Amino acid sequence: MKNVVYSKKELKGSRGRVVSVREFVPDNDCDTAIRKSFVYLTRRAEAVPETVAAPQVRVLKGVDTQAQSETFFMRIKGTVYFKQGRFIHQVDYLHTLAVRMFWKTHVLSSGPAALA
Repeated sequence: MKNVVYSKKELKGSRGRVVSVREFVPDNDCDTAIRKSFVYLTRRAEAVPETVAAPQVRVLKGVDTQAQSETFFMRIKGTVYFKQGRFIHQVDYLHTLAVRMFWKTHVLSSGPAALA
């Protein structure tokens, strides 16, 4: 039985929004805990800069053989500009995904992570 908790919060003064989802999925082989969050902060900008920095991406994977668990973590942080009417807005965003698997058997997933 999958257990999902969803929450959405508006930041003070309607400056942004925080959306988070937490899931827990029990299975015969492992229990999986998934946490996703999306944070958006908006503000007015005078102009769009000539060079906008590329998003920062951070990915981590870990295996704990003592606790028989695996962890995957990904974070993307960046900025987007858009125009609405005559105003330019800057949106700073932060997306996070964290997955933790608790294995009930002695077999962890095989091999290192590979790009598809």
